[in-house]
Amino acid sequence: KIEAGKMSIEKAEFSLDNVLANISNLFAFQIEEKGLELLFDVDMNVPMALKGDELRLNQVLTNLVSNAIKFTSNGEIIISIKLVSNDEQNAEIRFDVKDTGIGISKEQIERLFTSFSQADSSTTRKYGGSGLGLAISKQIIELMGGSISLESIPNVGSDFNFTIKFELQEKQKDFAQNTN
Repeated sequence: KIEAGKMSIEKAEFSLDNVLANISNLFAFQIEEKGLELLFDVDMNVPMALKGDELRLNQVLTNLVSNAIKFTSNGEIIISIKLVSNDEQNAEIRFDVKDTGIGISKEQIERLFTSFSQADSSTTRKYGGSGLGLAISKQIIELMGGSISLESIPNVGSDFNFTIKFELQEKQKDFAQNTN
């Protein structure tokens, strides 16, 4: 759908709490099986009642958390959510998925968001995967008006982060006006 220009982005009301609960439930077994910790660090001022494409946000977070689990043998995965900016109508939110995994070198980062590309061929042999997930995630985030980036240190971990602007639901707009 993305390649054909047929993917549309929804603008429906959703709760960010539901997205996080879904991610937690989806990966609980894998996290426990690998002996990892999945932590959520959500700033208090992040609005939960948003308008946007919940399904696509879920797809991106699912891909990033799945990769973090795949490439992390011990330690933790932290989903961090922070408010970048807001007004009465919108909130720009930054999502970080940080892991204590194998990390990625600077040279490998450049190829990472390209279709059918992984850090190197040994990654494909050892961990599997098609190399499509990050390319698709990047395209989805860009269709939603956002951007994605990566900071990583080999043998220390990675931090995939993206920023998206969402509309606020009416009840959230009222709350925002009362707190300003």
